[in-house]
Amino acid sequence: MSKAGFEIVRSEIEKKPDLLFCVASGGSPSGLYAEMVSHQKQNPGFCSRLQVVKLDEWGGLEPGSTFTSEVDVQTKFIQPLGIAADRYLTIDPFTPNPSEECERMKTALEKSPVDICILGIGVNGHIALNEPSDVFQLGFHVAELAGSTLANGMIKSLKQPPTFGMTMGVGEILKSKKILLFISGSGKKDAFQKLLNPEINFQFPASFLWLHPNVDVLVDKSVI
Repeated sequence: MSKAGFEIVRSEIEKKPDLLFCVASGGSPSGLYAEMVSHQKQNPGFCSRLQVVKLDEWGGLEPGSTFTSEVDVQTKFIQPLGIAADRYLTIDPFTPNPSEECERMKTALEKSPVDICILGIGVNGHIALNEPSDVFQLGFHVAELAGSTLANGMIKSLKQPPTFGMTMGVGEILKSKKILLFISGSGKKDAFQKLLNPEINFQFPASFLWLHPNVDVLVDKSVI
């Protein structure tokens, strides 16, 4: 799964070295990032012009918490690939003004749509932190977290779990020129099966990817 995703990403970066890459946290795309880091060690200029934006972030965590998307992507992607601060658009997990931070991100993405968007999928079908809902926000926004998301074992074990999310909106995701959806882990089997049904369902946000003309779904064998 990760190697197949890497070949797609490598081809796109070779065609456009300064493309805008949307990096997602979590386990599913981790292998892709490791492949990119390995390739850069042999080809030092591989990501030297890459522009990066972070997909989403938890909010309401205790100050200094390491359970942030920022720590995850810094450790697996930003630092190993040497992405300079002026090439990385990110949202502060500890911002005192989440709405203002989201507006800043929204404005930046209006000027520069994403070239490659990396996504995972939640057990409830969420993409980024766009949870099942009767209404979706198109732009970067403060998101209410679903109970099924908060029931995740790692989140429940936190002394102070997140109370909200800050996330790229469905509209911004669908404006991406190319989307790579990584699905791994036996707990994602039901979500994968639902995704195979070609219909749009507001209670299953990933179904909106059927509206996009350029999506690659990369699935680990454990899910099939």
